Amino acid sequence: MPTAKPNVARNSTTDRSVPLTLRALRVWFAIESRVAPHSAENRAARMFVTPPSHKRGKVDYGSVADGGWTHIAVSDGPSIIAASTLGTGPTVMLVHGWGGSAKDMTPLAVAYANGGYRSIVFDMPGHGRSSGRESSLVEFLRAMRAVVRLFGSPDIIVGHSFGGAAAVFGITELALPVRGAVLISPAPGPAYYVERFARTLGLPSARTHGMVQRLVKRVGRTLESLDAVSAAQHARVPAVVFHDPADREVPFEFVQRMTDAWDGARLVEAPSLGHKRILRDPSTITAAVDFARALSA
Repeated sequence: MPTAKPNVARNSTTDRSVPLTLRALRVWFAIESRVAPHSAENRAARMFVTPPSHKRGKVDYGSVADGGWTHIAVSDGPSIIAASTLGTGPTVMLVHGWGGSAKDMTPLAVAYANGGYRSIVFDMPGHGRSSGRESSLVEFLRAMRAVVRLFGSPDIIVGHSFGGAAAVFGITELALPVRGAVLISPAPGPAYYVERFARTLGLPSARTHGMVQRLVKRVGRTLESLDAVSAAQHARVPAVVFHDPADREVPFEFVQRMTDAWDGARLVEAPSLGHKRILRDPSTITAAVDFARALSA
């Protein structure tokens, strides 16, 4: 959900650099907004909750070991969540971001497993090898509940980007009894991205309001109730937050506000690492594992 772009390319200030697919999409929405406004609103809402497409593998395993990893299909009603575990010890739940997958969290998962923890990674609904096409922060939380039911509560929760927002709500709303949290480039929540998304599509402001109303119906909650910055003030466990001040996906001001609101949170600036490269940064990974070890000690 938190993306400033649909499944086409990035917005731009010049028409020449805007991809043809995005230009065509903007023309479509300009026309549809006039002749069929409700259809335009519904289409935009559906696109907002649809993660970028990725090639997916089949999730037909029950419990399969692979190089130390154990792959498990977690059933949650009609949905199937593709999960994997590595290592033994206290559990670390690692939550990927919007448009990502469990693979994004592999470097951290391996480091935690080598440090004496059991790492659990999983693809959120509509992502990776899990079922579904649409997703939202509500779906993220539902998947987290299903994983906890099968594996038990985590000792540490680690979240990247939109997964960072999910981690906040995992603590404050799901009441996961974690010792601490590691947030990496945590997103503020879906509300911040609505205007950016609408601008990218060229959606008129009147239709943007309608899109939000339809989003609320699809998701089942207001976007304001999914604000991770506000939710952070109710967190009561230690946390460390890593973020590149120049991150283009998540403005630094939101991360600062989230850290300030969270009693016991510490912000660590990670310059020049961007939004996703930070997940593979050795210094960040080491600091994240050391944080968990300090809590255990």
